[in-house]
Amino acid sequence: MPSDADLHAQLKQLQQQHQALQADYRDLQLEKQKQETSANLWLEQRTRELQAEAREQKKAETLQRVFYRIAERAAADLSFYDFLQSVHGLLGELLYAKNCYVCLYDAQKQRKDFPYYVDERDGNALQRSNVPYRRGLTEFVLNTGRPQIIDAARLKDLETAGLVTEGSGDMTFSSWLGVPMHIRGDIGGVLAVQGYEPGVQYSAADADILSFVANHVSSAIERYQALDELRKSEERYRTVIENVGVGVVVVQDGRMVFVNPSLERIVGHPREYLLSQPYTATVHPDDLPVMRERHERRQRGDEVESMYGFRVVTQAGEVRSLELSAVQIEWSKREATLIFVVDATARLQAELTQRQTLQRQTELNDMKSRFISVASHEFRTPLAFILSSAELLKHYGDRLPEPEKAEVINTIETGVQRMTQMLDRVLLLGKVEAQMLEFKPEQINLQTLCQNLVEDARIQHSQTGCELALEFEARPAVGLFDEKLLRHIFGNLLSNAIKYSPQGGKVLFRVSSLDGRVAFEVADQGIGIPAEELPHLFEWFHRASNVGEIQGTGLGLAIVKNSIDLHGGHIEVASTVGQGTRFTVRI
Repeated sequence: MPSDADLHAQLKQLQQQHQALQADYRDLQLEKQKQETSANLWLEQRTRELQAEAREQKKAETLQRVFYRIAERAAADLSFYDFLQSVHGLLGELLYAKNCYVCLYDAQKQRKDFPYYVDERDGNALQRSNVPYRRGLTEFVLNTGRPQIIDAARLKDLETAGLVTEGSGDMTFSSWLGVPMHIRGDIGGVLAVQGYEPGVQYSAADADILSFVANHVSSAIERYQALDELRKSEERYRTVIENVGVGVVVVQDGRMVFVNPSLERIVGHPREYLLSQPYTATVHPDDLPVMRERHERRQRGDEVESMYGFRVVTQAGEVRSLELSAVQIEWSKREATLIFVVDATARLQAELTQRQTLQRQTELNDMKSRFISVASHEFRTPLAFILSSAELLKHYGDRLPEPEKAEVINTIETGVQRMTQMLDRVLLLGKVEAQMLEFKPEQINLQTLCQNLVEDARIQHSQTGCELALEFEARPAVGLFDEKLLRHIFGNLLSNAIKYSPQGGKVLFRVSSLDGRVAFEVADQGIGIPAEELPHLFEWFHRASNVGEIQGTGLGLAIVKNSIDLHGGHIEVASTVGQGTRFTVRI
């Protein structure tokens, strides 16, 4: 039987074994916990990865679906705005896009178009065309050529740096995202979205998505622009063909299969008749054999005159002489003849008119040469005075006494008045040559008008030393005249009388009644006019040979003569060199 000591030793050994087992158990538990924790972490990580993959898969599927729908809508028969509106709706499936706009940029014109603009605050007020290029967010994207994510802080930095100084629309957004659109190889626009809610914050991933969408939209825009250009080209072609003054006709199988409106007018028959008859139906009977023979030769490929004439008989029985040129073409995949027809009568009349106006053109060329010579001299002198006076004021204005400064300013004003008078006369010349000088008679107080004309002449020529007198004896003092033309007549005569009296003397303006008409006399004691030059006195740009350095244009008396003719009056002149000149006008 074991002793107590043996039993005690066995018990102690068992206790040690138990403790060892407990320690092993604790280690196993810790290992188990570690393995469970590791497994849980792995499961959580894997779950997140699977969820991310699922999201990416869903995003990829959404992107694919959106891109497919964009391509589908681009191929549909939608207006450009409706297409962009559908893109806006699809864009909302990929990112926050409550507010969206599309900008198209013309680099050559430095202009922008906004064919689509939807904003919860701005509405569509900014949806417009031909917008000037400024320093806004859109231009920032165009300039950088990269996607741009803008929040309030970055907007402030860009404004401080001067990169964005002219933003348009509501600029209180929480986040703005714009990406460039490449159209035909160049940056041709911007696709942008923005949000005002604090929670809206665009990311780089959003920029990538919007860039992908912009690429697809750019391709669609290229297609729309190409279609628009094609449509415009067709419209221009149709407009030209329908409105050109040349008759256009297509002949196939001996009949007209197309005629434009000008051909109807030229041949004098309605379109329905022309399309229902042989192409020779309107040709004059005497010209039919030659017309048919040439058409057959052309169809055989033989050489035919490039243009030849023929006659047609209109519906009203009028015979017209026409000319045509023709070329072989393909029409509805079959051979046909394209013919251009003109009315030769108009050309022949034009040639006749040209011959009749040749002499007139020669006269006008001579007049133009004289005008250039006179105008260059008349403008050069006052411009020189104005320039020298302006430079004097510029450099010494602060040191000139007031009287001298006033004299300089008066010199400038006089030069301007002289140039203005020259331009007014040139404008009158144009009206006379175009037969557009109007005659508008009305009841006026002749005495008051003459007094005003004399006073104006005194003020204008106050430095000449001439004595200007008015003797008004006409009764009644009221009559039917064109006041503007009278001012042209007597303003010029009085001005000339004073101007060509360099030694002073008396200038008399007498108005009297004579045989139911009014007689006006303007007499001076000036240099006079050589007798041999009197017949040319009223020609444009003519100036007497004895005027010397006295300035003038040679337009005044021609304007006087035309103004008198419009009144149905006449003018006489008597002059002696060195003694003076008297003009007598009867109206």
